[in-house]
Amino acid sequence: MGASTIRLVAVFFSGVVIRHDLCLISEAGMAELLGLGCSHGPIILTPPEVWHKSRERIFGRNPNFKAPAQLTEALANDNGLTQDRLDQKKIVDAFQVMRDRLHEWKPDVLLVIGDDQAENFQQDNLPPFCLYTGSEVDGYPFKNMGGSGNSWDAAAETKFSFSCPQDFSRDLRNALIRDGVDMASSSALKGWDWGLAHAIINPLVYLDPDGEFPLLPLFVNCYGEEAGPDYPPRPTARRCYEVGQAIRRFLDTRSERVAVVASSSWSHSFLAHKYDCSAIDLETDRRYLELVRKGQGSRLAELSPEELQDSGDHEILNWIIALGILGDVPAEIVDVRESHTQLAFRVAALWG
Repeated sequence: MGASTIRLVAVFFSGVVIRHDLCLISEAGMAELLGLGCSHGPIILTPPEVWHKSRERIFGRNPNFKAPAQLTEALANDNGLTQDRLDQKKIVDAFQVMRDRLHEWKPDVLLVIGDDQAENFQQDNLPPFCLYTGSEVDGYPFKNMGGSGNSWDAAAETKFSFSCPQDFSRDLRNALIRDGVDMASSSALKGWDWGLAHAIINPLVYLDPDGEFPLLPLFVNCYGEEAGPDYPPRPTARRCYEVGQAIRRFLDTRSERVAVVASSSWSHSFLAHKYDCSAIDLETDRRYLELVRKGQGSRLAELSPEELQDSGDHEILNWIIALGILGDVPAEIVDVRESHTQLAFRVAALWG
């Protein structure tokens, strides 16, 4: 068929074919892609018996906080423990599905897209996007448990170590800059005693705790001015999607198998300004979920900064970058957690 061939790809989930797609594969090489979407909130590492502490701490930040009816109902007469135990089981089950797919697929590169929250990047250096270009990196996710312990009863000093695809990440950075994306890079992480920021390391505790796959972190400034007046605004949804598209153009020149992980929750109750930072925006997130489910994720690039601010969907920018990489491919929705006790709308998804 000349310079290219057509390949029929069937995606299977729970033994059922859910979609077929005709993919144009260049004979010069195209990276094979696997997509994963997950959340990274600290509670995913802690037992449900202590989740109420996170709620109470976050409630205390908002002097005008008034518990919405949905939250009061979910808290019931045990301060939310019954709901928290149900949600914790869903977290573990969803990550197991994604981990199984990842380890069956065996990527050459594990690209994790997450937002730094004044962890690896402080006020002296706040780029909108930054690729890690070092040869290795460590994380100590259990150090930041606030005395809550962790679900594995592991020591707070437990270290998770990862090798990194340094040549690949440098090539990606260089290609992005030449493609018009002013991508920052860093070969060392400073200013954070716990190693990798929690948006990167927390999902890896489930997905790749032994560091089997070369890790490439991509940091995004999702919170922007929400973090304070000294922080620059978050990049727009349009720009995030364009960055994803530029990454895809680079990947289409390569032969590596790349797993792309979008790490974030969606609307956060304490960031949803339309609800006085007290409730998650179910209506908005359900609408976004249908776009992702149907393979219409590119429409999320149309979201304005004001829309993200109103709904508290700051972190969905990580998913929008991943959607720019993966294209308009329907997602397998592994899990959706709409529990108000978790203070955020959380989705687990797979592509490919």
